[in-house]
Amino acid sequence: MTTISVSVKNKRDANLLYRMLKRLSFVEKVEKIDRVGIHDSEKQYSKIKMILVAQASSDLFLKITDASQWQKELRNSFRC
Repeated sequence: MTTISVSVKNKRDANLLYRMLKRLSFVEKVEKIDRVGIHDSEKQYSKIKMILVAQASSDLFLKITDASQWQKELRNSFRC
């Protein structure tokens, strides 16, 4: 048995190719794997990780002495 991997640019063409391959008598198995969501989520994860790593070493909350008061002021500043 020989395996062939194919990447298709859009979902419509991928569905068409999938249906065509399924109908060929000599094709034993056809798998359709949608990797668009995986790549997007990996990119988002990488961006979030980069931001968190950059902020981890900063003194972001150093000036906050009373966390409750800080939260109260923050909430009140966003009220219309």
